[in-house]
Amino acid sequence: YLVAGYEGITYAADHGCKIINCSWGGSFYSSLGQDVIDYATINKDALVFAAAGNDGLLSDSYPAAYNYVISVGSTTNNDVKSSFSNYGYTVDLCAPGSNIRSTYFNNTYSSLSGTSMASPTAAGAGAIVKSFYGNTYNALQVGEKLRVTCDNIDALNSTMYRGLMGTGRVNLYHA
Repeated sequence: YLVAGYEGITYAADHGCKIINCSWGGSFYSSLGQDVIDYATINKDALVFAAAGNDGLLSDSYPAAYNYVISVGSTTNNDVKSSFSNYGYTVDLCAPGSNIRSTYFNNTYSSLSGTSMASPTAAGAGAIVKSFYGNTYNALQVGEKLRVTCDNIDALNSTMYRGLMGTGRVNLYHA
């Protein structure tokens, strides 16, 4: 269980974080959640990335589906939508999230899958874009730069996902 996730976003924004990753979510909208995102993005110029969810459904997950959040779906290493990844009109872009080598318990490593693995990949790209463009780009411009420079992967996926996986897979080189 996650306790105080939205308080964590506020804390991070108040302490100068410019890129915030949320590898968590749920199916319930709340005005408080949207208010926290508005505060972080508009008042503190922090860009929030969030996992789109792992139900494999055309479904919204929050905080990913809130306004101003970069919602991240998951792809395989072949740019195919990961079977578990949610998709839909609120997904902004995708990143690799299947079989990602990561740190794990007891000083070990493991291959993990989920939009929770894709989201930090996109957030890391966002941090590099923010660093590269410095103060010339605000949070929303960083997110838009990532979105418009994605590689379109619609042709590699079933037509049922066309237009529902954001603008494609993040491409840091193009951003």
